[in-house]
Amino acid sequence: MSYGYSIQPNLLPESLANQLVLHIHSDKAPTYKPAGIGRQKTQQHNPEIRRDKTAWTDQERCRADHDWHLWSERLRHHLNRELLLGLSPIESHYACYQKGDFYSKHMDAFHGQSNRRLSLVAFLNPRWQSENAGQLVLYTGVDNTTRVQVSPMLGTVAFFMSTEIPHEVLPTTCTRHSIAGWYG
Repeated sequence: MSYGYSIQPNLLPESLANQLVLHIHSDKAPTYKPAGIGRQKTQQHNPEIRRDKTAWTDQERCRADHDWHLWSERLRHHLNRELLLGLSPIESHYACYQKGDFYSKHMDAFHGQSNRRLSLVAFLNPRWQSENAGQLVLYTGVDNTTRVQVSPMLGTVAFFMSTEIPHEVLPTTCTRHSIAGWYG
């Protein structure tokens, strides 16, 4: 991971990516709710900042979510072993952006908060094309002004330090799916 982020095309195994795509389009698909900003008692809905919908993964009730959590645990153990990060298990949710939806520039955690250390986004969009827009934009560099755009292609996984990298999702021109997760 250089500069606090890493973009890995096709890191999510094809079989798992396809399983998750089938799940989000099945009759047992996650129940999405309008996404909020803030956490717990301070959470609010503000469509001027965020317009997507989310649904928490549930490994107890869904095979695809269970397999996602197994994969993310293997990944966590690998990151802890190779990078000595000492990460705790992931919390994650599905995100669905409809045409025109976006999420303005924000941080996943702030210095002094230990609940989110490493963020990841796994994209679940087969046949994504550049005109679909909806890119994840990471703001990097010394003053967080260098923009790194990530196309939400099926199987691509973006990692970034939760307290270091502001990011946003640009407005999309069609439905866009992902799983966002955070290791503590």
